Amino acid sequence: MYEEHRLPHHGVGTKSKSTKFEIGDSGPWEITVPHTVYPPREDTALLGRALLRLSGDCGQAIEIGCGSGALSILLASMGWKVAACDVNPFAVAATRGNVENAGFADVVSVNEGGPGELGWGLQEGVNLVVWNLPYLDPLEHDGDFLEPIEEASMSDLPRGWSDKLLEVVDDDLIDSSCLVVLLHRTDPDSRSKPDSWIRNGWSCRQLDSMRLADERLEVLCYWRPGAGETVKVMAECESTMDEAKLLTNGGWQRVLSLSQTSGRGRRGSSWQTQEGGLACTWVLSEETLERYSPGLIQTSVGAAVSDALGCCVKWPNDLVTEDGRKLGGILVEGNSEDAGIRVGIGLNRQGGVIDGMAVAGWDEFVGEKTAIEVFEILDPVISSHFEEHSLAPSLEEDELVTLSWKRLARSLSTGVGLKSKGLRVRAVGLSSGGHLLTEFDGLVTAIDDINTLDWNPIT
Repeated sequence: MYEEHRLPHHGVGTKSKSTKFEIGDSGPWEITVPHTVYPPREDTALLGRALLRLSGDCGQAIEIGCGSGALSILLASMGWKVAACDVNPFAVAATRGNVENAGFADVVSVNEGGPGELGWGLQEGVNLVVWNLPYLDPLEHDGDFLEPIEEASMSDLPRGWSDKLLEVVDDDLIDSSCLVVLLHRTDPDSRSKPDSWIRNGWSCRQLDSMRLADERLEVLCYWRPGAGETVKVMAECESTMDEAKLLTNGGWQRVLSLSQTSGRGRRGSSWQTQEGGLACTWVLSEETLERYSPGLIQTSVGAAVSDALGCCVKWPNDLVTEDGRKLGGILVEGNSEDAGIRVGIGLNRQGGVIDGMAVAGWDEFVGEKTAIEVFEILDPVISSHFEEHSLAPSLEEDELVTLSWKRLARSLSTGVGLKSKGLRVRAVGLSSGGHLLTEFDGLVTAIDDINTLDWNPIT
């Protein structure tokens, strides 16, 4: 049913073709594809499988670049009301015909246009945006024939079609919990990169991926953390952990204090926020605590924050430089009796000496930013891992372990010597409980207490 390369091999005089389209238990549907329209292929199936992973109530969806209409038909079969569009008028005609033949003409509308077209925009109240992004460069055609209309609909822009879509996303127009699902080519790089969405404060989670010949394709979904609700900012408080206990509205909640006088560290130690530093607590849902252990949450947040800032992470919860100076830490509190679990982060803004110990600050990694600006970097990163979105599936436990270990291993690779009970050991992984797995003389041991582990930079 699917050909092996995304580029169509059409020639003059090629006629329309018919094919059956089905994903899992959905379909099959008879799809007619004119020779100037992109047919359903492996990337279509990849995006379709990702859409089937979505949960929650169906509402208004938009499919950009609908092509033959296969994915609009799939969305309609799932219960979505769909507005489909394409810059190729032959694709518009094909989608209309295929939608009607599939019996979904009453819930799928089709129009010509798309991002970059005069007067085009997202509909009010849209809950879901879907786009199999164009990523071809004219130089990649290798002599294959593309008609002008195909060229227009399949070639990427110099700045990327992904960025063009980001320009027209109006937070006041779309549903506050709108999910944007895009298929990117991430290897080799295309111009439509995920980076722009992340830099603009959107959470990002992978839904599916595949290697197709020499290309890697990824389906990523994006949303505004907390449906756009802003962080609660306080001029001063004793502890953001305690203030977070008072947040009762549910959803993705955070409290940030510009001055914290009685912050807590690991094992009840104190953490006094440096002037201009960051003290912030995130409230994760009860479902998150049921899905992951507190140890894995703490380790994962530390790994994610270190990745976002470009610093190293010292298992399980310290943020450090390559030479071992601490710039911050992660603390997790809560149990099944609480309404969720609290994750507190404390970060220094600048390096210096505190209690006779040299410390670092975020200015070494991200420059002269305010605490609010650093929060805006961290919030979507933590949301990407742990926010319970109404449509996006949560990360599986093994996915979180893998992501955390990759980031921790990167810090270890900078040169760290480990000793456990006086014996030199080698870190080999993380357990589902967030414990560090170490190996000595062929024996693997799970370490759950940092006090039994000496972790020192190799100088």
